Parts: sequence; C-alpha cells; structure tokens
Amino acid sequence: MKILFTTENGPTKQIYFPKPTLERLESLGEVTYNPSTEPLTESGLARLVRDKDVCITHWSCPLFTEAVLAQSDRLRLIAHAAGSVADLVTEAVYRRGIKVCSANTIMGKYVAEGVLAYMLAALRLIPQQAYDLKYRKIWKKRVVESRSLFGARIGLVGLGTIGRFLLDLLAPFGVQIKLYDPYIQPVTLQECEFVEMASLEETLAWGEIVSLHASLTAETHGLLNENNLKLIRDGALLVNTARAAIIDEAALLAELRKGRFQAILDVYETEPLPIDHPLRELDNVILMPHAAGLAARDQMTRAVIDEIERFSLGEPLQNEIPMERFRMMTKEH
Repeated sequence: MKILFTTENGPTKQIYFPKPTLERLESLGEVTYNPSTEPLTESGLARLVRDKDVCITHWSCPLFTEAVLAQSDRLRLIAHAAGSVADLVTEAVYRRGIKVCSANTIMGKYVAEGVLAYMLAALRLIPQQAYDLKYRKIWKKRVVESRSLFGARIGLVGLGTIGRFLLDLLAPFGVQIKLYDPYIQPVTLQECEFVEMASLEETLAWGEIVSLHASLTAETHGLLNENNLKLIRDGALLVNTARAAIIDEAALLAELRKGRFQAILDVYETEPLPIDHPLRELDNVILMPHAAGLAARDQMTRAVIDEIERFSLGEPLQNEIPMERFRMMTKEH
C-alpha cells in the first residue's frame, strides 16, 4: 500500500505526528512525505498523489479538486487526522468511490470537555479571581458573584457530535436543557429525559447558559443576530466554541458592551484575534485562542492510523464520513 503524508515539516507535524506514530504509519505501507516546510499547493498535491492508495491529511492540505482527482487513479482512502473535511474533499471525491474518514468524533469528545471546562471556569469566575489574587492582591472580592453548574438551565443551539458528548458530561450536574436543532428528531433524544426541543427564541431566552454547537452553513450564518441576541437573559453566560460567523459580530459586541451577560469565546471572525480587536477591551468576556479541542492532539492521529490499518485489512471503517454527513460539516474558511 502506498501512502501520501501531506503535512509539511514544522510544528504541526512535530506535535500531532510524533516519531512512534510515524513509525507505525510506515509499518502499514510505503510512505511518501511532503518534503517541504510549507503546506502543499494544489499542483503539489496533484503531483505527489499519483500512484498513491491512501492520503493522510491534516490542517492546511489543499482541496481535492477535479485537477487533483484527475491524477488520483489509485486513490481509495482520504484519512483526515483532524475534524471537518468540508474544506478538504468535494462531492467528486465520493462520486469516484474514494472513502473518507476523519478524527471528527475523537476531536468532538475533547471539545466537549473543553466546553465543560469553559462553563465551570466562567461560572466560578476562575480567570477573574486568579487575576485579582495574583496581580491586584485582592482576597475574595467576587465571592458573591460565583455560580454553580448544578441544576443550571442550559440552552443548546445545535447538537452535532460535540453536543452529544456534552450531554453525557452535563448529565451528572442535574441540568435542564432546551435544544434548538431543526435537523434533530425528538425521538433520537428519548434517552435524555433532561433535554427538551424548543425554538431558537425560547432556547436563547430560557437558558442561564447558552452554548453554540451548530455547524456553519448558509442557514446558520448570522443565526444569532441583533434581534434574537436581545433575548438572552440578563446575567446569562454565552459560550461559543462552534464558529464565530454563527453570531453577527457587530450585534454581539453591542450587546456585550451593555454588560447584560457574560461570554466565553473560543472562535473569531479573524484568527488570530487582532491585537486591537474591541472584544479584548470587555471585562465581561473571557477569550480563548480556538483551543477547546487541542488536548486531543495525537489521539486524533492514532485514530486515523487505526482506520488506515482497518482499510488495509478490508475491515469496516469506524470513523468514516459519508457524503450526507460531509454536506453538513462546517467549512473552516
């Protein structure tokens, strides 16, 4: 089996593909590496993918366009060691019968853990109290402001892989959840007695915590706008680890400047977040550098190498992305 490894030589390769992991990959077939310190271009991918059976990808790999696929007569599997494949493959990939798998499910578990950590940190005012104690030398200034997750009312906008993991993590806290997701049938949530389907407006107005987990699509772009952001209750916590463009940024800034509610944000319209961005000036916002899922690291890589091994043995894939799921995935750019 001939395998193309597309990731450039640099930090991503060092962090996500440690030496033992690469040695295991090499045990599965003849591996061709991207020799450059720069991401592959479309033409570079087309040149290297010739005569390859499997292509293992990560962030920064170019799209498998028709021009690339024209050089991919032997390609049978694209194994993506990260989350969404929406910026990587096209429907033409599926029409050619090329299988696609990714570490999206593995990453989802770690993002859900990050969301839980963000909720707890924000409710307990951990960043603010740590700053007060370390730099302002103030003892228990915010004691009356700290809140608990136990028994909280939570509104989820979208569910998806991350949201499903989050439900499991939240269950021990005895929370009540209203969920807005027009693609979910209530029957699929029968085992979650603490979850009730609701409209977007009801979900936003009801939750003491509102957490976003929708994919970014044409339908969800700007889903939270000037009108419905006003529905978020005073004192609530808004958590966004999905995509920034799901919220109208100008409208969000306007509401946050009123100081009505708190937000913890992990995604932004422009990343890295510009130094002079007005979000940096707001005391009621906790900013994280798109890091909710980073703890997954080489767990994702190992998962897709497991998939490559299953593929080589003719076994069913466990993390395959069918076309229907691909169509619902978030585009990174």
